[in-house]
Amino acid sequence: MTKKYIYFFLVYLFFCGNLYSQESQDKKLYTDTIPGKEYSFILQDSPSSLFTMRQSNENFLSLYRLGVREIDKSFSPKVSSITQILLQAFFFMPLTHEEGHRSILTNAGIGSISKPYFNKDLAAYVTGVTDQSLIDLRKNNLPVFTRMYIGGVESDYALLLRENSLMNFRDESRRILWTEYVLRKLNVISYYAMGLFKYEIGIEEEKNELERDIAGMDVYGAIRALHNPTMEFKRYVNYADLQPEERKFVKRVGWRSFINLIDPTLIFDKGFNIKDQLQINFNLGYSMAPFGDFIDEHFWLKTKSLRTHFYFRQYQNKDNWFPAFGVDFQNMKFAKNLYTSAAFHAWSQPKDLLFYQKDSKTGGAIDVLFKYRFPVRNISSLSGISINLGVIAKTQGFLLEEVEMDKKIGIRLGTSFWLK
Repeated sequence: MTKKYIYFFLVYLFFCGNLYSQESQDKKLYTDTIPGKEYSFILQDSPSSLFTMRQSNENFLSLYRLGVREIDKSFSPKVSSITQILLQAFFFMPLTHEEGHRSILTNAGIGSISKPYFNKDLAAYVTGVTDQSLIDLRKNNLPVFTRMYIGGVESDYALLLRENSLMNFRDESRRILWTEYVLRKLNVISYYAMGLFKYEIGIEEEKNELERDIAGMDVYGAIRALHNPTMEFKRYVNYADLQPEERKFVKRVGWRSFINLIDPTLIFDKGFNIKDQLQINFNLGYSMAPFGDFIDEHFWLKTKSLRTHFYFRQYQNKDNWFPAFGVDFQNMKFAKNLYTSAAFHAWSQPKDLLFYQKDSKTGGAIDVLFKYRFPVRNISSLSGISINLGVIAKTQGFLLEEVEMDKKIGIRLGTSFWLK
């Protein structure tokens, strides 16, 4: 459930009052190996059922960047900034957030309807699911049931990482992504930190169960599922409903959410220059997982011909820690007009993805994307169009933005537009 974004505006202005004076001119942000700015779209993902979380996020971000690019051409920086704030707060952020929830249910074979437009309670919903369907999901697959609650914030967090890579690799102007980035980061922190203030959603359950939101207060619902999965089912869990141990976990989540503010990208236009043509940057992150939560340390390394992002991750269920690591290489020139991106992930996670589990199980994933680019010479702003083919293979386990938690081998098809 998404609610009350208006207070973001003042915080946003505090962060970015001097943004446009710092970046008054667009620059050539890509390296010699990348022939223009890329806007990628996933046409078919795996599993092939409506839109996956990865598909929604990637397509949204490309459309958003293209839209802001055109707004900047047509309006002054001030008008462009205000337009982005309004669109982001009242349309784009609820849209992608609710799609995150919906994608988890869709992958579980449960039909649902995303309603990302604010209702009379200033809330956005995912509806169309009976209580019994949710009760059965909790009984038969608790990790998926828990992830249903946090799917919206997971989508937000994954989008932040995508945007950070674009800015750190200089593949997109900070001016284009600044509003989206700051507001989404504040959204993630606010969801987790609301419990520190004993926040109540203040919404009564609708009489028709098919009109009710699936999650209510996302964080409270997820924490109830982790600690007391056999307790009587309730859609809209309030702070007053939480048990003492659950309230303790609410504080853990709330205080840890401020780790997301350790991010030089919020302050500096560029990363840190080590020497000529070598630039690095980092940030710390925090979010929840289907079996607890995790803390991240992310690093971006950029040279003239190489873009590398790697991370260290520490998962925690109730009391136990589980390490993880990942690295991805973006748009490596493999041959003429052929580009390759590759990501490798390895993790230790609690066995069966359970909150009280002490034993661990190792796993990992390999994700490779091939792009064949066809040059375009007769259109002034378009330098090329590519056909994209992606292959992912993973073991059982939770992987950010990948809706399937069982082992899988999947294929995705897409396209990219390369603009000058």
